Amino acid sequence: MTDQPTRILVVDDDFATRLLASEALLAAGFAPLEAQDGREALDQYDRSAPEAVLLDINMPQLDGYEVCRRIRMRPGGAAISIMVMTASDDLDAVQRAFAAGATDFLTKPLNLPLLSHRVRYMLRAAATATAAHDAASRLARAQRLARLVHWQLGPDDQLAWASDPLAVFWPEAPAGHPRDHLLSYVHPDDRARVAALLAARAPHEIGFRLQFPDGSERTVHQDAELDFSDRGVVLIGATQDVTAMKRAEQQIAQLAFYDDITGIPNRQLVERYLRRADPAAARSAIAIDLGTGQLDRLGASARDALIRAATARVIERVRGADLEIRLDQAPRAIEAFTGATLVARTGPDELLVLTTELVSGTAATTALQLADALAQPFPIAGRELRLRPRIGAADYPDPVDDLRRLDEQARAAMYDAERTAPRNVLVLTTAARELRARRGELARQLGLALDAGSGAGELAVEYVPRVDPATRRPFGVRARPRWQRSSDDPHALTAILAADPALRERLARWTLSQACRDAGRWHADGITLRVAVELPCSLVAPGLAEVVHQVLADTRFETLLLDLEIADPPSGDDELDRIAAALHDIRALGVRVALAHVDDSCSLRELRRLPLDALAVDRATIDRLGPTLWNAVATLARGFELLVAVSDIDAPAALAALDPHEPHELAGALFGAALPASRVPELWRTPAAQLDRPQPPSHA
Repeated sequence: MTDQPTRILVVDDDFATRLLASEALLAAGFAPLEAQDGREALDQYDRSAPEAVLLDINMPQLDGYEVCRRIRMRPGGAAISIMVMTASDDLDAVQRAFAAGATDFLTKPLNLPLLSHRVRYMLRAAATATAAHDAASRLARAQRLARLVHWQLGPDDQLAWASDPLAVFWPEAPAGHPRDHLLSYVHPDDRARVAALLAARAPHEIGFRLQFPDGSERTVHQDAELDFSDRGVVLIGATQDVTAMKRAEQQIAQLAFYDDITGIPNRQLVERYLRRADPAAARSAIAIDLGTGQLDRLGASARDALIRAATARVIERVRGADLEIRLDQAPRAIEAFTGATLVARTGPDELLVLTTELVSGTAATTALQLADALAQPFPIAGRELRLRPRIGAADYPDPVDDLRRLDEQARAAMYDAERTAPRNVLVLTTAARELRARRGELARQLGLALDAGSGAGELAVEYVPRVDPATRRPFGVRARPRWQRSSDDPHALTAILAADPALRERLARWTLSQACRDAGRWHADGITLRVAVELPCSLVAPGLAEVVHQVLADTRFETLLLDLEIADPPSGDDELDRIAAALHDIRALGVRVALAHVDDSCSLRELRRLPLDALAVDRATIDRLGPTLWNAVATLARGFELLVAVSDIDAPAALAALDPHEPHELAGALFGAALPASRVPELWRTPAAQLDRPQPPSHA
């Protein structure tokens, strides 16, 4: 589509002048419009919207001055090009015309050959001015959007701004507020250093705050450099409002390095803190497992409230005079942590204290005091809740010689602690560290042995007899892994599995497969025994039934003779429901399910939700918690019609402790030592009819 010719409105009460001017403009490619007086000119302007006006000054009724003023008042009229025509010697008329808003002037009589050139020049100049105005407007708008203003400081020490800084930094300023020098709004704490840089005309990059009369504050970033011009040395710069950016950085830091429940640092911040910490300063670390997962029927909101209350109690006892250590801390950069103590939440149920200045003197003393404080009741949601925390402590540089691993060593000590005082506090020593290093190497070797498939000849499954208490006759075995390399440290295997859940899962899978394989061979030889295998609850997933089914199919072992003992059930309702669904699938195969290592943390909620056939408890737990636990287990088993199995019976006195309740199954050294798979058939060549496991009493 071709461009339309430019419309020029020619206004003159003299017909000849109007005709000649229109003809000259038409010949030059313009589209002339005509009006013979001021009123007709305004009507034509409103109807046709010309790009320029050629206007005679001296007209009857409404003269050119008034027409010019009224055009300027119309929408878009401020940008229209208006060329007035006046007598050559009437300078006063020219001045009045410019005062009324004229763009240019011509003298009469008109020089018609030059008329079109003068009009083109006027239009070009107007377009250039409009473009410059638009560019300036866009720049000002862009600066407002970017919250940025430019400035220069000349040799005369006058600071000149390219735009109104208050419109950028304080748009809420009242309309009549005086435009004070921006430096007067610099925060008092920052004013001296900003003024010093400007006075020295020094190139700089600096951040500072602005404070306005309404109490609002903005954070700005300023860059400046020198410019050498004819006027001398000029400092030019740009100042940008970065308040939103700083706020976003704080929010990112909050999400990345702070716990969302307590508002204190998390594990990621601890790792960065230790990487930057001064290695010359001695430090202590105290790791705390709160034990909220041990509590029965604790909803999410109550658990969060309990964690906050426990965190506040820890902070109160370790922060000393540092009041910046508190719940819901304001996010700070790593460099800002200059105090003696840091308290962090490093896991769902874990807290960590890092300090160079223990309030109670030593890490051991502080850990004991924290254990006592956390053991006191917490009033939460109308209940008095009691925690059973376990705590580990470690010191740098002795015995921990790597500052970056200080928290790791404290947590390892925590995992070795128990939940019963005084064994719930464990302080790392040099000997303990060396033992842990040896066990760490054993863990690595155990992983390699599992990678080898067969255990490389060092890993095997041994079998503990399971007997009927009434007849003392064996009806099955309990499988447990035995690793030759850990024989000189009887607790090594238990310790390394507790410290490495993934390794524990791998070993449990291997034990299940190997035990089913051994039982399949016995069954093929006519020896039928019930086989129990312990699995960590973390392995109980919706796909476990398929895994068990495949193992049984590969080993030709009867599913009706397999018992799975599930250890460490979760505490959350959703997790229990997930485990229960997987156990239903496993029981549908004919596998029996027992809850292993029952102690005083076992809850009615677990027994109601989980599909179980038996409860398994070890003699050490009964000895530790006394007859009350045994009575409770026996009572629960009768109520839910479950079998009860007791292990680790090594003397007649241990049997006497079970009175007056009688379990359905016993195991331990009193009934025979653990045997390798090759020796099991020699001792249990018993007809299958005599190997039925006792059934629980019916309470229908």
